[in-house]
Amino acid sequence: MQSNTTTPRLIALLCALLTASVACAGEFVDLGVPVRHAQVMNAMVGPDAQGRNTKVYVNMMSAGQTFFLLQIDPDTGEVNRFDGAEGRGAWHSIVGPDDRIYFAVYGSGCPVSLWVFDPAKPEEGLHHLADWSLSEEIVWKIAADEDTIYGCTYGNALVLAYNIETGAIRCFGPFTETGQYSRPILVGREGWVYTAVGTAEWDMIALDPDTGEYHSVRSAEQKQGPMLPEGHPSWGKMYLGQEGNVYYWDNDGWHMLVGGRSIPIAAEDLGQWHKRPLEDGRVLGVCSDEGYYTLVNRATGETTRHEFDYEAPGSRLFMVGEGSDDAIYGSSIIPLQMFRHDPLTGENVQLGNPTQGGAEIYSILPIGDLMVLGSYPGAYLSVYDSRKPWRFGTDPGSNPRGYGRLGDGHFRPQAMTEGPEGRVYIGSIPDYGELGGAMGVFDVERWELVENHRDIVPDQSILALTYDPASGLIFGGTSIVGGGGSTPTADEAVVYAWDPSRKEIVWQTAPVPGSEGVTGLTLAGGKLFASVKGNRVCALDPATGEVLATGEVPRGWVHTAAIGTHSNGMVYGLTGSCIYSVDPATHEITEVATFSEGISCGFALTDDGIYFGSGTHLWMYRW
Repeated sequence: MQSNTTTPRLIALLCALLTASVACAGEFVDLGVPVRHAQVMNAMVGPDAQGRNTKVYVNMMSAGQTFFLLQIDPDTGEVNRFDGAEGRGAWHSIVGPDDRIYFAVYGSGCPVSLWVFDPAKPEEGLHHLADWSLSEEIVWKIAADEDTIYGCTYGNALVLAYNIETGAIRCFGPFTETGQYSRPILVGREGWVYTAVGTAEWDMIALDPDTGEYHSVRSAEQKQGPMLPEGHPSWGKMYLGQEGNVYYWDNDGWHMLVGGRSIPIAAEDLGQWHKRPLEDGRVLGVCSDEGYYTLVNRATGETTRHEFDYEAPGSRLFMVGEGSDDAIYGSSIIPLQMFRHDPLTGENVQLGNPTQGGAEIYSILPIGDLMVLGSYPGAYLSVYDSRKPWRFGTDPGSNPRGYGRLGDGHFRPQAMTEGPEGRVYIGSIPDYGELGGAMGVFDVERWELVENHRDIVPDQSILALTYDPASGLIFGGTSIVGGGGSTPTADEAVVYAWDPSRKEIVWQTAPVPGSEGVTGLTLAGGKLFASVKGNRVCALDPATGEVLATGEVPRGWVHTAAIGTHSNGMVYGLTGSCIYSVDPATHEITEVATFSEGISCGFALTDDGIYFGSGTHLWMYRW
């Protein structure tokens, strides 16, 4: 008997086909906003309109869109929201000595600035208080004494000061010759300001803001080794104790910072972490962007969980790629949320965070029915099976299953390719302050990093990888730029050919003399094509590395991880404003289409078209 029931999947498919017919060949199609999420930058207990500590404040940010403040009443569950400006973000916030909430704000083309929220005047909302610096890009953290807000920066590793009473602004530093980052920043109860400075050389600085005098608190012996324990993120391990003293870890153990001096201290003598308590004495525990926080009674250890709702704006996309199921996948940036776009139905699904970090996915590699995901920070590796329900974890039954950090030389896993025996080759940019990335080899079945080659090209990171089954060679593209805060020592980026059996480079060449980085690699027509930072695309002989031709893309600069070979044999790539093609036979570079709204990331190349990100939106260029 024939059924007249139409399945939901078929209905969705018919709707998608009808929708697709509206978009003509050669047109750009807006596929919507696949991620709507915000990240908790920090949270704290703070005052209500009467100055009583009865509220929980949550500083949230959606990169590329806005930052906003949630004011939550733990007793009633009421949530009030106050928005900052579009296109700006706030990395940190504190309750100031005047019971107002202060925010360290940055934005493209705008000076770093202080914003403020006054619980006694909620009708004023979040508003700009003062521009803080024209030279710095970001204020990472802020702290306060009885009348001044202090901030630590990226750019020149400065300490900025804003006097609440007078509005006077002061700038301290730079403190070292190589420092670009100062982070975090704390004020001890005796008034000294402490900040960690890096990343090419690490130091711990004590600053007397009354006199401007500053000095390192590290001894000559301490400076011979790292300032952080192995596996710790690349910032100073330091915190403010409940009694007002500052504690930090160095390679010889814990220290207490008092009066600008470093005093060794046993771990069992460390002070309790400073937490501003509610009126009833409870302190804030965790606060999650999934919409919950906990309150802890420190005396009894009792913990209660509380939920809150918020409407998130669209999140800026960081990368787009193909999955193992013919769908399109990608990641937002701060917060890290993986998404899936179904080309048949047009549906966008926000999947979640497949890592233990919170920044962005750098690479997605389909391998069989699985997808290998490489994320920042820490080059965190996960494996996802789209056929199974989403339940991230690290145990064998999890999906995605987190493997963890790749280790030496890996921090931003920029490139992946499937090599011999189905193993995954991963190329990375190293940790902050370091030069010389790594190429790792991961065996999914053995669940093991079976090889790791650090500094394979001396002092250079690895931005691109591709595999040639015919020759059995892995081709890599490098960058002279290392981890944040490092200073390049190499003169030019190279393309290299790696023999996996001999585990050595068989040839390497600089495709463009003096170039800073090779942003992508692909094989087509028996040749190797490389996009080179700037506006160049080069054709190379994969057997020898000889450069056969070099051409310029028509407009803009080539994107990283945005060049590939289509099933029709042509090479396609992205710049910031156009799609271009390269004919493998003639090396002719042609502009395919111009996208006036700007291409911010890529890149999935399918038989239907090219998928890419533009701000918070996923777009497709339909052939």
